[in-house]
Amino acid sequence: MTANTEALWDDLVSTALVGTGKRAVPGVDPAGPLGAAALSVGRADPAERLLDLAALTLVHRRAGRRPGTGAALPDRCPPDPRPTVPDRARVRLRILLGGGGAPAGRTAIAELLPEWLAEARARGFRAPESELPALLDIARAHSELRSDVAALAGPRGRWLARLNPDWGWAARVAAADTSADPDVWRHGLFGERLAFLTALRGRGPDAARDLLEQTWRGEPAEDRAQFLAALATGLSHADEAFLETALDDRGKAVRVGAAALLATLPGSAFARRMAERALACVRPNGTDAVTVVPPEACDEAMRRDGIADKSPTGREERAWWLGEIVAATPLSAWTEAFAEPPAAILARRLPTRWAEDVRDGWARAAVAQHDTAWARAQAGRGAPTRLLSVLPVDERAAHVAAHVAEHGLSEAFQLLAGCPAVWPDVLGHAVLDALATAARESAYPWSYSGVTGMAGRSMNPGLLPAVHTLTTTTDDAGYWPRVFTDLAGTLRERATMRAEFDAE
Repeated sequence: MTANTEALWDDLVSTALVGTGKRAVPGVDPAGPLGAAALSVGRADPAERLLDLAALTLVHRRAGRRPGTGAALPDRCPPDPRPTVPDRARVRLRILLGGGGAPAGRTAIAELLPEWLAEARARGFRAPESELPALLDIARAHSELRSDVAALAGPRGRWLARLNPDWGWAARVAAADTSADPDVWRHGLFGERLAFLTALRGRGPDAARDLLEQTWRGEPAEDRAQFLAALATGLSHADEAFLETALDDRGKAVRVGAAALLATLPGSAFARRMAERALACVRPNGTDAVTVVPPEACDEAMRRDGIADKSPTGREERAWWLGEIVAATPLSAWTEAFAEPPAAILARRLPTRWAEDVRDGWARAAVAQHDTAWARAQAGRGAPTRLLSVLPVDERAAHVAAHVAEHGLSEAFQLLAGCPAVWPDVLGHAVLDALATAARESAYPWSYSGVTGMAGRSMNPGLLPAVHTLTTTTDDAGYWPRVFTDLAGTLRERATMRAEFDAE
């Protein structure tokens, strides 16, 4: 459709509105956009000629539009040299994602899909192209799957993500790629900027900190807090000056985050301040006991270092201040002051009133500072389960196995959840023994449904024969045999799924 045709249409509409008696019917040039068809419009009656021209022009407007140039084609997707998964593994993935007549429900996502993704990634495969859209959709709703899905999707997944806003999470992961455009820091969305900063921090800690400093004052407080947390990667004394400045930030979350990072820098001015406070409160007294004298007040210097006036837990103020100081003190300060290893310090008697706060502070410090020696010394003393995260995988599993062997499964769920994705056999056997004991004692099986579900996801499929033996367990109602049969079925399915990656 040309501009002349559009102008003619406007003239015809105007003439029709006022009438042909007041305005002449527009003339038509046979050499114009309507071409030779204009010659057929020659009736004597002006109204009829107007209608003929309107009909002709309307057809030209609808069918005479010249084709546009169209949108530019996207860049070609970069190649992915990795091999795709074997056919049997691809079929399994399609079933897990909801194809093949089996909907992808919560059970498949919770139990089998994460293991499929981890196994394929560990073996160096790429995801089959036919399943990429479904994978990207699943990871959109289940953020815990995104790392594995992004790795398996590779360059094709990032290419697809740029074409569909619903897969923006994959574009944000792509921003963390080493080849990401630095303009993402200036113009990207928050998630993209955070991913870029984190990736840059891993490659060049100083460059990442300098970049953050350039825009720091203009960032919203909630964004500053999360950007600051990214500095945990590659944290060093070169960051100390910037973090000390952040202790004076107007945002509470920023101040708390800066204090947490400084607490993991032994030898920093912050660490020295905390150690001085801590050793004034907790010190050896020449016996096998410890003298504990909490602060009398929370002064301005303490508040600047991240210690709040009031406990958010309702804890007594002096006890709260004491625990916060101990948790932020380098653990090396205690071994130097007591001239003893962690186990000997922990064996000392503490005043009953303050013992919980001091021990909890030591536990929090061990986790924050990733101190294996202190975590190992506290494990098994009724200390928080988060201490186990500091221990090596096999040692962590051995601690949980010993707990299960001694105390059963009634309070073991959180301990088991903190163990690796696939349990070492020592832990698997301990859980099976505890379940067998519960069956012999005719315990109510649904009380253990959380543990049996976790065992299905985490137990080594190599223990299938031992589980199968338990399916012959008898009880009055026959519940436990069904529990063990279901568990055996899940382990068998996982073993088959693993074998499919070896198929030609």
